[in-house]
Amino acid sequence: MSYPLNLRFLVRRKRGFTLIELLVVIAIIAILIALLLPAVQSAREAARRTQCKNNLKQMGLALHNYESAHRTFPPGCISIATSAFDPGGSSNQAVEETGPGWSMFAMILPFIDGANLNNQIDFNLPITHPNNALARSTKLPGYLCPSDTFDGPVTVYAGNSSTQELTSNVLVNDLGPVSYVGCLAGANSSAPGYQGRYEEPGFNGMFHRGRGIRFRDITDGTSNTIGIGERSGMFVHNGWAGVIDDVPGALEGGVTRHTDRIVQQRGLAAPQIRPALTMVAVHVRSGGPGGPGSTSGSPGGFWSPHVGGCQFLLMDGSVTMISQNINTQTYRDLAARNDGNVLSEF
Repeated sequence: MSYPLNLRFLVRRKRGFTLIELLVVIAIIAILIALLLPAVQSAREAARRTQCKNNLKQMGLALHNYESAHRTFPPGCISIATSAFDPGGSSNQAVEETGPGWSMFAMILPFIDGANLNNQIDFNLPITHPNNALARSTKLPGYLCPSDTFDGPVTVYAGNSSTQELTSNVLVNDLGPVSYVGCLAGANSSAPGYQGRYEEPGFNGMFHRGRGIRFRDITDGTSNTIGIGERSGMFVHNGWAGVIDDVPGALEGGVTRHTDRIVQQRGLAAPQIRPALTMVAVHVRSGGPGGPGSTSGSPGGFWSPHVGGCQFLLMDGSVTMISQNINTQTYRDLAARNDGNVLSEF
């Protein structure tokens, strides 16, 4: 379009942003994103923590419904020890056992919307039996903490407890993962010779091999007793099906282990192993639960992916967060169902 010469000076030419203006806008947008991103991440973690809490509450309801049906809580696992506990052995000593190994997580399936899966399991056969392959490999969202970045499958190796080393003998490599574990016991520091052995006679927790606890056995009160807590697959790869027992003639029972990330974090030269029993239940011995940034975690203890603490199901059905900095004796008292100690605040 052309204009008369005397009007051209009235026409303004359009221009874009200068380079400096464009850079300023980009910088402002980057600053806004940097300010908003932590809030978004925090909101997401809060949602994941809430889902994890709900998982534990559902397990609590399932445990109580199981108790109503059977008049007892489920044992930690279905298995029979075939060798004696050696009081002179190492703190990580294992005993030989026969299985079949199914855990309380498997036994409460009918009460946690898992009736169809429960019907696929032959509880008279070992977890590793081909007939149970489909069931044991099933991934169950209700048994996974959303903050746990490991989602399986789980491989379990045989281990030599005398040398504390893994072997190359793969017992199973297709277990569905779990982010939780039962409470085996709270340490009694006054017990003669106590070293935190998993087979210590007179266990005082909620879940052990072949024994179901009744309400009357929880003399400390259900609101003062830990039932289930977090042990993230980021820390120890574990399957919900239960304890994997060795094949006849092989080494001692299957073992759980640290992941490489945790091994490197703690400066360990090799993966840590623990007795097969710790696939379903762990103890509280020293220090609070492990978690991100912690270098004190044990594969035989609780560990959470949440910053600052670990979520636990108490036996009254409530769920609470316990700090990594909890008083050690208070933590032990919570893990025990019948020690008679008066709890301090936690």
